[in-house]
Amino acid sequence: MFTKKIWLWIFGGMFLVPEVLWSPIVNFYYQLFQSSYSSNVQPFRNNFFQSSDNLKYLKFVILLQAIGLLFFTISFITNKKNIKITMVKYLLIVIPLLILLFSVLFVLFFAFSFNPSIG
Repeated sequence: MFTKKIWLWIFGGMFLVPEVLWSPIVNFYYQLFQSSYSSNVQPFRNNFFQSSDNLKYLKFVILLQAIGLLFFTISFITNKKNIKITMVKYLLIVIPLLILLFSVLFVLFFAFSFNPSIG
């Protein structure tokens, strides 16, 4: 059986590896903020997810990231006594984790609700 710290690394990797390789979450927010300033929207990093043919892969990667971040946050919150940090440091980690989790869930909702073939 894996220890609780190993599960933290696994769930953290489920979020970080796709983000480092393709940056789907950063691309979404970068293009969202850029579109409010001008009509010429450029991605933060070009990748094969930008094509409309690969939207199912983009949805899978964002879902994988959301699951990884959700379980990372849950296991971090439930294993507070095993991590041995002060309450202030704990809150300084948990609050940004929750903000990041909600922002990833927003991107996940947007990705699954967007369907370019309708209309």
